[in-house]
Amino acid sequence: MQQCDDEAVEIDDVLIEFFEELMAGDLKSVRRRQEAERLSGQIGVSPPYSPGWNSVDEISETFAHASSPLLRVEGGSLFRPTALFVKRYAEHATFTRTMRKGVILWLDALWEVVMDALNGPLLQEPTLMDLEGIDELHHSQFEQLIADLLDRDGYRIIRSGGGAGDMGADVLAADPLGRFVMVQAKHFTGGGGSVGQPVVQHLYGGAMATHPSTLPVVVTNGRLTGGAKGWAAEDFRARLIGREELQRWAENGESLESVLKGTGPA
Repeated sequence: MQQCDDEAVEIDDVLIEFFEELMAGDLKSVRRRQEAERLSGQIGVSPPYSPGWNSVDEISETFAHASSPLLRVEGGSLFRPTALFVKRYAEHATFTRTMRKGVILWLDALWEVVMDALNGPLLQEPTLMDLEGIDELHHSQFEQLIADLLDRDGYRIIRSGGGAGDMGADVLAADPLGRFVMVQAKHFTGGGGSVGQPVVQHLYGGAMATHPSTLPVVVTNGRLTGGAKGWAAEDFRARLIGREELQRWAENGESLESVLKGTGPA
């Protein structure tokens, strides 16, 4: 059991070092950073029974005597349990059972942290998808892709998924400074559709109703009409991400900030 305890300490130390290195890195994803903070809070605390290992030799001696009824003591007589020995044996047996249960619970807890790290969002690869794969998505999956891309770039997702009263926004997010980004996702199977001026106007109205500093962004795997581009460019009302920009953002891994350069004021 002491060996198990020592190994648990080693595992705990490795996990602590892993999370410290991870948090020290450029972990922009809000979801992944929150997951790292959550998991790191579950480790690094030694179990309360550890100090009992200081008396492990005494405990081993107690059990050695108890399991050897023919063991001779000073004076040459056969071993006879005294009241003091019985009391000591009971105390050591109780501690050992507690210690065993504690070590198992601690190892179970560490195992859960490891499995959460492996299977959760913490170690997921940054979102990368080519246009061919994007063209095959369902609209709801396209919305989720946009939310994942924003999260990857350091935005906090406030709402994902459009519906009644969404004011034209499928994804609402905030940058690290708290500025809102409202995204309308227009997906077309095979990339064969087009987004016109009314879509941009509707999103712009919803963005201004949310907050005057909200950045409205239309993202599509289809085509942007001339009317949509002209209306969005006037007074830099909105930003538009078409197939070329979407490829840079989703397939090439460029940040949203980089993709939007050239589509509006810096």
